[in-house]
Amino acid sequence: MAQLDIAELVRDLAMNLAALSILVFAGYYRRHRRWDQVIGYVAFNISLFTVAAALGTSAPLNIGVGFGLFAVLSIVRLRSNESGQVEIGYTMVSLVLGLMSGLSGMDFGVKCTFAAILVGVMLLIDAGGGHHPSRRWVTTRIELDRVITDDTALVAHISERLGAAVRDVHVRDIDFARDTMRLEVTVARQHTDSTTPP
Repeated sequence: MAQLDIAELVRDLAMNLAALSILVFAGYYRRHRRWDQVIGYVAFNISLFTVAAALGTSAPLNIGVGFGLFAVLSIVRLRSNESGQVEIGYTMVSLVLGLMSGLSGMDFGVKCTFAAILVGVMLLIDAGGGHHPSRRWVTTRIELDRVITDDTALVAHISERLGAAVRDVHVRDIDFARDTMRLEVTVARQHTDSTTPP
């Protein structure tokens, strides 16, 4: 059993938390304003960091451990029904960041380089997003008390209810028994906030 190097652990943890803070707070939360997702990203990241660091001190890492850790990433699939592609992307990056940072035996400079690549690419992609430079958008979830199957009518109804230009609509769930539908919509930020309308 390898001895736990406290100095190395603290160094790696500090690097991991710094990268995670940039990713989650400077990136995701600043743009999307969903605190529930932030808690999930931090929890996944620090949990996987702890598992990776603990495994590194208990026994030499082998291919079996590698497959076991990779299986942890299947959590992303469990969240896919309730999360949009943006949230899935941030979940994956936060998981990989925690795993990589916690692994022992990797040069610290290499960890920093990979962390910078992960965070930088994610922020760059999310900052682009095809948004018009003169307008900021916000994604929110709403539940309608009716089922509208015509796309044009659906967009018009949402725009009227929210009083905002609609950029994108994703249908998450339709319940014909209750005559309701759950949606994830992207609308102009200056006309609305991220709360669900009455």
